[in-house]
Amino acid sequence: MEVNDIMQILEKDMKVAVFATVDENGKPHARHAHIGVANEQGVFFMTSPTTDFYKQLKHNPNIAITTMSEEGYLVQVIRIEGKVRQVGKDRLQELLANNPYVDQVYPDDSLHQSMQVFQLYSGEGFYHSMSQGHKYVFSIGHEEETDA
Repeated sequence: MEVNDIMQILEKDMKVAVFATVDENGKPHARHAHIGVANEQGVFFMTSPTTDFYKQLKHNPNIAITTMSEEGYLVQVIRIEGKVRQVGKDRLQELLANNPYVDQVYPDDSLHQSMQVFQLYSGEGFYHSMSQGHKYVFSIGHEEETDA
């Protein structure tokens, strides 16, 4: 399975993941967030500068993402650990267009304008089809991909 195949599953089928960060005291935090775009360049997501999530990302760029989907017999898990960077608002409209939750989470249009886009640009990932036994290890920001 290619990295792009895994990223398509992440973006199109899973859509929401648990993002884990640490605060300035080393205390772990986890929250659900929408996957905006996922491709060979990484995972793009957004948050507001007013959130603890944003502050934690700025303090420590190391992050873990995990998500799972279950559809009938097929159970899939994707886990990625890596580094993020703030990439500005160039991709904001693309992320907002694919995010059905934005208006519910951020009902005020002015909040949309304050949103900041982050990219998980480097890391190691793991895909596991738990029902079929397929396992793949992949890299973001690297060229290698191996079977596990």
